[in-house]
Amino acid sequence: MSSDNSAQKSLKTGSLSMLHALAQGLGTNGPAAVTALFFVGIASLVAGSTPLVVLLAFMVYSGMTVIVYEWSKIVASSHSWVAILRKGIGEWAAFFGGWGYWYYYMTGYAGFAILGFSSFAYVLFPQVGQSYPWLWIPISLAIIAETTILVYLGIKPSTSYVLYTGLAEVAFLIVTSIVLVVRAGPNNTLSPFTPAPAGGSWTTILVSMVLGIATFGGMNSVIPVAEETKDPKKNVPRALAILELILGVTLILSSYAQEVAFGVSKMSEYASLPDPGIIIYSTYFGGAAAALYALFVLNSFNSSAVAFANNAVRMSYGLAREGVLFPQIFARINKHGVPGYSAIISGVMNAAVALAAGLLFGPLTGGIFLIVNNTVLNYLNHMLAGAGLIRYHRSKGTLRIVRHIVVPLAVSVALAAAILYEVYPAPSPPLNYAAYVTAAWIVLGFVVYGVLRRLRPSEIEKIGESGL
Repeated sequence: MSSDNSAQKSLKTGSLSMLHALAQGLGTNGPAAVTALFFVGIASLVAGSTPLVVLLAFMVYSGMTVIVYEWSKIVASSHSWVAILRKGIGEWAAFFGGWGYWYYYMTGYAGFAILGFSSFAYVLFPQVGQSYPWLWIPISLAIIAETTILVYLGIKPSTSYVLYTGLAEVAFLIVTSIVLVVRAGPNNTLSPFTPAPAGGSWTTILVSMVLGIATFGGMNSVIPVAEETKDPKKNVPRALAILELILGVTLILSSYAQEVAFGVSKMSEYASLPDPGIIIYSTYFGGAAAALYALFVLNSFNSSAVAFANNAVRMSYGLAREGVLFPQIFARINKHGVPGYSAIISGVMNAAVALAAGLLFGPLTGGIFLIVNNTVLNYLNHMLAGAGLIRYHRSKGTLRIVRHIVVPLAVSVALAAAILYEVYPAPSPPLNYAAYVTAAWIVLGFVVYGVLRRLRPSEIEKIGESGL
């Protein structure tokens, strides 16, 4: 890699189109990977009510997206979450947003993207996994190296890769899902959108929402590239709205199609299989289509890794240029218009997190541990952003009842319930430890904030003020 002695001092503003910004959120979500990983987990909790959970989760995440949509018309920064919470609440919330979301991006990269890729590769080749149980380590390191290089070489090449493969992935899922629904014929029913297949238990449905809401995770990850997007306060909101529609249609339709194809009454069996999606595609479309689905899933994990890495690099860059948390080396721009040192150091840190979780719990459980571990931070930041939206528009005299009050309050209630159900009743070990790790990270964050507030008050006072 080339030197980071750059000729420019900032990110390449205006270098991304609306579609490239959309791709950043699409890649972070990884829809094909979601169908392979999350649908099985949800089905293990609610069986045939999986589409209901996905639909309800979409409604919650749509509310979360309304909050971000409203803020994206006001704020455009590489560390947009920090800038949002600075404008909406204040200095301490801005610090918490940066502290929490940097952690969310890092653990999302390591848990969902990297360990998810390795775990799914083991599903495809179980005998290889049994013969070489350590093989996930070089696989993970190879994916981290590849995605780090992509991120280092520029935001346009990395988001172009995610855009083209992501749209192909979405088209494949939608078309094949429609075919599955048509071929299901008389097996089509509305019962998957009711709690009846889950024994009529709304409590079970609500508990499963912890995983359900995470199904749409990454949807709002358009905003980390706002500073590099053309006319960001116009194009980022557009990208968020279009992406919300794309992911909603794709994931709700896919969850229903897989269920009616497999059998509503057989979803407990579906949940017990390591690769039900592969089985469904092989049964209805043949081996070639099943292989193509598997390739899309693997690429989806890889695209998610690229997008998560882009997010983390831009968060650390935004904080570093304000002199908060990260040293100035994280703010140095290479000749490709990227914080190059930040990309490299983040890659090394991602490798450490992925290997630590994988060695402690195994790649699959380690990945799930990290996903469960970071969801609370995502929820808390959206709740704070909602509260900040109310406060900001009230101070400006532009408060609107539905989008500035009703939606943020409804989202806060839903996310508070999701956080409660994540910790009580506690999941079985080691996943029950995830909440303790999250709590420790939050407490550590406030300690660090207190120390920096005392030792470097001038830098802390400027947090969240940079951007367009």
